Amino acid sequence: MRTQEWIKASLKDQGCKLKDVAEALGITPPRVTDIIKGKREVQADEIIPLAELLNLSAKSLLKSLEEGKRTILADETIATIPITGLLFGDGRLVANPANESVQEVPVPPGLTSNEGLHCFIMGDSSMAKEIKQGDIIITADPRTHFYPMTPGGIFLVKRGKDKLALRQMVTAEGGETWLAPVPEQPNPAFESWRFSALPQVLEATTSKGTENSLSPTVYTDDIFAAVQWVHRRYMPQAAK
Repeated sequence: MRTQEWIKASLKDQGCKLKDVAEALGITPPRVTDIIKGKREVQADEIIPLAELLNLSAKSLLKSLEEGKRTILADETIATIPITGLLFGDGRLVANPANESVQEVPVPPGLTSNEGLHCFIMGDSSMAKEIKQGDIIITADPRTHFYPMTPGGIFLVKRGKDKLALRQMVTAEGGETWLAPVPEQPNPAFESWRFSALPQVLEATTSKGTENSLSPTVYTDDIFAAVQWVHRRYMPQAAK
């Protein structure tokens, strides 16, 4: 494997250090050193956060890693996804601050279009066991990009007008399927909802969209998108 000493110079240009790379990629500093020395390859899920840290497109980063030197592809057309806003556990969607350094991200590797994709920033700790506050989330319309609606998946749920909330699909002891928040500590401010794959007209429960119900039911039509990519980045101050 090629050495990647050019990364050091690029980090210096961006005012970053090796520990920032480790934080952005979710690895230890020695693993970053191994990348620079050519002993470890950059993994697929590390391409976008590393490219953002080095101010490169994903394609330019891949070319740079291939050649062992910083290489910018001048003739490439990069599809991007604008960041819609910050998601909160109560369903609020807050506009991305104008002073936020990241306003859009490249489409994930292997894709050439942003069709059916939406990008958000996690605004709170309602999903902290899976998605940390400040993480960049790319969701995909499951009708455009196949994604099975099975336990373990994380979905963006429509909850009334202009409300979108992330929840993980889980199976309760009694066999019912629920969409639940996964904070580090229990928080009654974050609701769970029963999920039914049946059409609403076949359900005895008609609580769709009823926020005051003891157990509101979410139906397939209420699923706005599925989380398919989560990018962690170095954030000295996480969004609040």
